[in-house]
Amino acid sequence: MTVIICSTVRCPYPTCGHTGEVITVNHCRTAHNMERKVLFGKYGKPQSIGYDPQAANKNLEGHTPIQRLNIGYPSDSNNAKDRRSARSKGR
Repeated sequence: MTVIICSTVRCPYPTCGHTGEVITVNHCRTAHNMERKVLFGKYGKPQSIGYDPQAANKNLEGHTPIQRLNIGYPSDSNNAKDRRSARSKGR
């Protein structure tokens, strides 16, 4: 899986360490019990940080991509020709 991040910012709250493309209102409310404007007013705006590919890879550990369902029939199966002809006839 390829992850492309254009910019990453760090939450200004001391010892938070949360990073993302944006610091959301939901993060500020749930993690710090503050509104975003209040948090930014008290601790400053989020600082832009460099992209760390190792951190991104660690973030994806344990992630398994969705397996695609094979709905086709293999051409070398015994009944493949019969199935194709039945589909074309609308049965």
